[in-house]
Amino acid sequence: MQDDLQRGLYDDEIAMDLGGMMDDYLRCFRRYWMQIILALAAVTAATVLYLNITYQPVYEAKITYSVTKTGDTAIDASIAKRLSQTAPGIITGVEFTKEMLAMVEGETINPNYKITASNTEGANLFTITVSANNYLNADTIADLLEVIYPEWASRSSGTVEMQVVDRVESGGVPVNSYSLVDSIVKGIIYGLAFCFICATGYVLTIKTVRKESDMKKITDLGCLALVPEVRFKKRKNKKRNQLLINKKRVDLSFKQSVLSAQQRLEKRLEQSDKKVLLISSALPQEGKSVLSVNLALAFSERGKKTILIDADMRSPSVSSILETDPGKNGLGEYLTGKAGQDNILVRITENLHLIPAGKIKGELSVILDNDRMEKLMEQLKVSYDFIIIDTPPSHMFGDAALMMRYTDASVYVVRYDYAEINEIREGIAEVNRGQKLMGYLLNRGQRGISSYGGYGYGRYGYYGKYEKYSRYVQNSEEEELDTESTL
Repeated sequence: MQDDLQRGLYDDEIAMDLGGMMDDYLRCFRRYWMQIILALAAVTAATVLYLNITYQPVYEAKITYSVTKTGDTAIDASIAKRLSQTAPGIITGVEFTKEMLAMVEGETINPNYKITASNTEGANLFTITVSANNYLNADTIADLLEVIYPEWASRSSGTVEMQVVDRVESGGVPVNSYSLVDSIVKGIIYGLAFCFICATGYVLTIKTVRKESDMKKITDLGCLALVPEVRFKKRKNKKRNQLLINKKRVDLSFKQSVLSAQQRLEKRLEQSDKKVLLISSALPQEGKSVLSVNLALAFSERGKKTILIDADMRSPSVSSILETDPGKNGLGEYLTGKAGQDNILVRITENLHLIPAGKIKGELSVILDNDRMEKLMEQLKVSYDFIIIDTPPSHMFGDAALMMRYTDASVYVVRYDYAEINEIREGIAEVNRGQKLMGYLLNRGQRGISSYGGYGYGRYGYYGKYEKYSRYVQNSEEEELDTESTL
């Protein structure tokens, strides 16, 4: 029974791995379909060109002999078989070639020919085939063999009677006629094989997270929720429609994922008497700000007095997601002493308040070197049940690590098939100081609960000056197009 159970688990793992590889191949095609089609076309064209250039016609002339020596069919068949085995060696020998060439002018025969022989099993018949790249060459050599070879065969096998029972001339038609269709088919096969090899190389070298088991290479902590990807359709009016759980027509699977994560976090935070939750990710565009906002909304909808702090002063986006005035004083003004606590609070709902990033851009490390942040956090802990802090990407910047001193716990957002494993590992280390990490959210998953994406992540143009990470930066036009919802 135990063995059957283990065998079943093993079979399930194999099925999951195979299914995962198939998903990887499909993702490779979706992502690089244009390059794949171009590669297929290029290999096909190169194959057709090569086969056309290297094509050499082959003409064949054949002579079939019957062998009679004893009158016994079995013995004569044996002699015919032996002659078919020795004929090529005799015919291509130096003396035989001299005698053959002496019968014709040398220029009428070129050395580009091949002699083969075969016998009919159980019969006293064998066939000599002359192959050449010129039909006149093949026919001329066959004519000479018909005259000369019987005498040479008698020298090696004793007196035998050989009669020509069939003679086939080349007729000027090559046996390997060129076919453009066949060349194209071969080219397509070679092209598909090349693309498959390249795709396999891609699949075997993927270093991003695509499933929960990939995260086990990084952390032993579990997944708080699989947040699905929701596809959105572009709208002509360009109206931004943020993906928020308090919207009436929000995707149900997305809302369920957020609520599930919130309930788990609430339970763990209350059990350990913690209030301050930091949320970060390895790279921009992973959806941490949207999830920070939605988790804050989820806490508030459960009757918990919640405040959300946008600590990403490098590229703030929370105000845009919540559709509040981004020009209002915020955390930056408070930390620099330009505004008081009462001047930076924004009421979103009865139970949810926001402290925006403010208009001051820059690094937290420059303005955190005072006691104003600590004082603010102490006051907020008295007034609110939960405090959620959205920070810049922790793999790129040290802001999240600086905020950890004011944080009770942290959650990491990992976007499906985006950041590399080593980037996630290094980023998680920054927000797990003091073992504060409670788990991670696998965002924009392709399988599982469902699908999401297309909402604004905020404009990370500022990060674009870091050349290593510029590939993660999307321009603002693409982001706006992504926000159009069909819900």
